[in-house]
Amino acid sequence: MFFEGGWPSIKVRLEMGGWSPCQIDQIHEQLRQGWPLALAVRHVALRNGLCPLRSRPLG
Repeated sequence: MFFEGGWPSIKVRLEMGGWSPCQIDQIHEQLRQGWPLALAVRHVALRNGLCPLRSRPLG
């Protein structure tokens, strides 16, 4: 369980936001390391150099 909720609900929100399966896996790993969702999403976007067009702030 993460501060922002259970992983299944977070994953659905990411999928609906247009994040790729690879990016979602990277975000999940960041969450398991204790990062807040907003920072995990930002870190993955910076590392990959992009984020989905439909993405909205999470967390």
